[in-house]
Amino acid sequence: MPITQVVDHNAQRVLITGTGVCRLEDVVALLTAVADAGAFAYTQRFDVRQVTSMPSSEDTRRVVALVARLRAENGHARTACITGSDVGFGMGRMYATLAAETDPGFMVFRSIEEADAWLGWMPESTSAESHRGG
Repeated sequence: MPITQVVDHNAQRVLITGTGVCRLEDVVALLTAVADAGAFAYTQRFDVRQVTSMPSSEDTRRVVALVARLRAENGHARTACITGSDVGFGMGRMYATLAAETDPGFMVFRSIEEADAWLGWMPESTSAESHRGG
């Protein structure tokens, strides 16, 4: 899955956009990179509207375990996931249910505007100059 990751250390937020096929390896690499950048406890927005294939339910359980460890090591923050499909929305809700105790700040949305409002981001703040990580 091609991933664009933008870490804004000044605003303490991470913007992530995924396209194409999303594999477990891609998600693990992304989460590890965000943690390595010292940004795992920043608010995060995952835009997966252009992802064509989602990880399986078993893969989602593995992601829950990884995020639980990273949250314990790095701290908690709100994470908004934006999806354009019913399958993606269902997988996001499944993640939220499985991770309710270890990642309680996760929520899935159908629009960027709703996600940004929930994150407390101003609409113009998401286009501010940022440090691009990858």
